[in-house]
Amino acid sequence: MKSFNAQKFLALLLAAIIPAIALLSVGLIAPAQYGLTFLGALAPKYERLTTIEEPKIILVGGSSTAFGLDSALLEETVGMPVVNFGLYATLGTKLMLDLSRAGINEGDIIVLAPEVEAQTLSLYFNPESTWQAVEAKPSMLMRIGFDNWGAMLGAYFGYVGDKISFWQNGTPDPAGVYNSRNFNEYGDISYDRPYNTMLLGYDPNMTIDLSADIVDAAFIDYVNDYVADAEKKGATVYYSFPPMNADALAEDTDDESIYAFYDYLARNLDCPVISNPHDYIYEADYFYDTNFHLNDSGIILRTAALAADLRRMMGNAAPVEIEIPAAPERPAIETPAVTPGTVADTSAYFTYEDMAGGLMITGVTDAGKALTELTVPATANGKAVVAIGANAFSGCTAVKDIIVYPNIIQFFDGCFSGASSLQRVIMHYTVAEGVAVGEGLFNGAPDGAKLYYPTQDAFSNYVADYYWSLYAPRMDILG
Repeated sequence: MKSFNAQKFLALLLAAIIPAIALLSVGLIAPAQYGLTFLGALAPKYERLTTIEEPKIILVGGSSTAFGLDSALLEETVGMPVVNFGLYATLGTKLMLDLSRAGINEGDIIVLAPEVEAQTLSLYFNPESTWQAVEAKPSMLMRIGFDNWGAMLGAYFGYVGDKISFWQNGTPDPAGVYNSRNFNEYGDISYDRPYNTMLLGYDPNMTIDLSADIVDAAFIDYVNDYVADAEKKGATVYYSFPPMNADALAEDTDDESIYAFYDYLARNLDCPVISNPHDYIYEADYFYDTNFHLNDSGIILRTAALAADLRRMMGNAAPVEIEIPAAPERPAIETPAVTPGTVADTSAYFTYEDMAGGLMITGVTDAGKALTELTVPATANGKAVVAIGANAFSGCTAVKDIIVYPNIIQFFDGCFSGASSLQRVIMHYTVAEGVAVGEGLFNGAPDGAKLYYPTQDAFSNYVADYYWSLYAPRMDILG
């Protein structure tokens, strides 16, 4: 009897282990799938970081660093090679710090400039995105902190499953700016972005709060350890600020709160804070598609500010001779066309308010709340419907399916809150570029609610998109 039980246990154990081993093996031999995504730019950035042996400037941050500098101009102005080691906030600042240690040499100058938000000023770490980012250069795995390896192992099989799916159905090749092809040799985004493309000129889902409350004490300690390690190698670390959209500042922001934020960092960090935050707060027309991403004119403005800060710290107080372009005017918002007849006229089921570019849905009428399926209209009262506001579907306890077409180019955080029976948000979109979303799309919505796309190509575009990839676990293809 004992022998039978042992054999049964062994069989069950093998039944569990063999598929895992098979999945592990396939994951190792399957070709890289994320090379053309935004995360695919990490490997060449790391290569530049670790191959320049002469004293260099290393810029460490998130996407505001990738979108926010002309490294060639900075190199020319300051007189040292530049490595733009900023990429993607969802990787976490901690990962960028850990990886950057590999390239620190004597005489280097390191500038830390993470975005001013709670996630980037913490020890946040995203294992799923990290697997995607390191697949082209696995040696980077050796630089990941030991404290993050439990999360990495837990995320591995999900990453492999997605990788195999892309291998079978087509490698992600995002349209627009968020493709690794758009990075230059320095690690800067090199893509034509002439003006601000945001519906309101700023992203309402990403308020910038210059408050010490958003800074995690553990993050301060980690940065200070990093500073100590860099100094042991003969390098110098400075702290600066990202570009910040003035229109996105929290309502209570004033000179006193800005100085208090600077003062908190200056008192608690073991490296000099070399920049005045005011020099990095710019009018909205210098930005591109987020409150931290600059357009072509904005990068010149920010490069000049950082060059001046660095030259001052290097003992050169001479004015920086960089001509600052005027802020470009925003053109009228162009709402994506919807083929006539494809969207039912459901405008009577919704309430609206005017906003830039058209109308924002603010709520649903009593008649609409009784329906199990709601289609967001393309127009109402002769105007384009371009946004879904926060709590717009509050009280829609019967609705199970919400159908959305490409006329909606702004989703406010919590827009599906209160739709307690929601199962599917059916997205009749093909590309993700230009469709703004924050980190709280499903705030207040059922845990099981998911985004559905009509084709594999559309699904691939969204699951690998800079913004929308956050919701990859809640995405599927319409059956």
